[in-house]
Amino acid sequence: MKYNKIIRNFALMAVASSTLVACNDFLDREPLDQVSQPTFWKTPEHLDAYIVGKYGWLPGAITDWGMGYFVADITSDNMVNRLTHDKWMNGENNTTPTSGGNWKWGPVREINMFFDNYSKCTSPFSAYEQTYGEACYLRAQVYHGLVANFGDIPWYSSELNTTDEGMYKARDKRSVVVDSIMNMLDQAVEHLKLRSAVGVNRLNKESALIYKSRVALFEATWAKYHKGTPSASDVDADKYFQKVIDAYEQFKRDCGSFEDYIYSTGNPDKDYYNLFNRFDYADIPEVTLSKDYSANLGVKNNLNTQVWLYGYYGGAYTLNLIQSYLTKEGQSIDITDEAVVKGKGVAYLNDLAEKLDPRYRQSVFTPGDLLNTVTPPYVDSLFTLPQINFSHMGRITTTGWHPKKSHNPEAPIVNQTDPLVDGISFRVAELLLNYAEAYVELHGTYPDLTDNIDLLRKRVGMPTLTAVKPTVEDYWPDYGYPVSDELAIIRQERRVELAGEGYRTNDWKRWRAHKLFEGERPKGFRLCVEDYANEVEKNIPIPVDENGYLDPLKTSLNGGTYHFNADRDYLSPIPTDEILKNPNLTQNPGWDTPKM
Repeated sequence: MKYNKIIRNFALMAVASSTLVACNDFLDREPLDQVSQPTFWKTPEHLDAYIVGKYGWLPGAITDWGMGYFVADITSDNMVNRLTHDKWMNGENNTTPTSGGNWKWGPVREINMFFDNYSKCTSPFSAYEQTYGEACYLRAQVYHGLVANFGDIPWYSSELNTTDEGMYKARDKRSVVVDSIMNMLDQAVEHLKLRSAVGVNRLNKESALIYKSRVALFEATWAKYHKGTPSASDVDADKYFQKVIDAYEQFKRDCGSFEDYIYSTGNPDKDYYNLFNRFDYADIPEVTLSKDYSANLGVKNNLNTQVWLYGYYGGAYTLNLIQSYLTKEGQSIDITDEAVVKGKGVAYLNDLAEKLDPRYRQSVFTPGDLLNTVTPPYVDSLFTLPQINFSHMGRITTTGWHPKKSHNPEAPIVNQTDPLVDGISFRVAELLLNYAEAYVELHGTYPDLTDNIDLLRKRVGMPTLTAVKPTVEDYWPDYGYPVSDELAIIRQERRVELAGEGYRTNDWKRWRAHKLFEGERPKGFRLCVEDYANEVEKNIPIPVDENGYLDPLKTSLNGGTYHFNADRDYLSPIPTDEILKNPNLTQNPGWDTPKM
């Protein structure tokens, strides 16, 4: 609980800081009064207070009534969100904003203020080395968020005032900015302590290495697959694939055995499920960084209620995602073949749970699953069938596949009541998947899988990939370009292991794989109308396609299928007001440029 106490003690400073820099045009802001006093930066406690005040920027947030990263896959082919299609995926977000958007430079100014002032501390560097490492990580994260959205951006290494010429600089090449980001991450890795020294609620060496591999893989694949397109990058792809491999090898060298990090109690039917529903991750080494939630301390989320009573508030997994699961024997299976997966409705869900990779059953509610053990009137209640009352937007499982990740039957079904499930910022499994993908991309063959993919499969009792390679069938994903069987299998493994954790959108973006959903409409499970006699009796419409599968966007998706604007929408527009203020800024392809 130490982390929450720190956050509470410094909350006012964090709020004041974020309020003062809320305007996108951070260069017009006056210095932050609270931290510009000459005495503020003198002690390690001051530096620590300032950086802890930025912990709200970290991934893994599940704030208040939201589902956080558990619904981030709705902008992908993994999920559908409450009967509404995603306008960006359909090319409908076609207006260049005059201001706002994601062109947010306040955090850059805040973190640069630290680097401009930390040397004023009168204590030796060793007294604040950990804090310095955290600042390096945060600068890297803030900048890469901008790169991922806009491509080339200006790099500012210091806080600027309105009189500085630098505020009117042009965009730096993506490779220049990404190299600077990687330098920050190398420094973070060098100066951060291990998780065992600082705990799971403070930034640590393991988390920085995982994030380094994430950024390097994003940039390498973006450079490879966007080559020759309006969203092309000048980053050296092979150089950054190697950096992913380097991060993996450094983790193994500096942090320890991956087998010691991957969570497993020897219970393959529960371990994957139990990884995501913890009230505390202190004793789960796989989770290198988590966000600690406590209603008592005012840092709350509402997962306990939302995850099963409301589903992911309407967000649900797609047929396309479920098709990616292999059988328990590690082989491909066409779940739309009625001779292979039998029945409809409840029978269909039960047969899937019986046949598929155990991660399916541990990620999706199946009839008979225990819902709750502590809160009347739900004590010992069981999941029976998905709610598809399409007249009640709050209580609907849009596709019939009701997500289960983060569900804990011992959590009270009372809004924002302790104990609350904590958020996962980083877990080691991602590093293993990043490494396997980068290795195949760089070398064209599998790496030694025993220390990465095989560990993840062993957790759930699946055959190792070393022992059993699935056959890549024609119903596997179409990326819009050919990929090797090795790469297709690694991408499939990544999709299944990380399903519903917010990775899929960045994955299809960096792969330039809009063909995964373009010309398609997401579907749900094979419906049994008899399971929903009450809805039928009340004449509540249940949209299905010609083959009897739930079709939640049947009447609402403009054009009938997704039509992504690949020449424009991989990069976000720079607000026109920003270009008018700084004529050296150029607009991204396909977006409006203001007349000077």
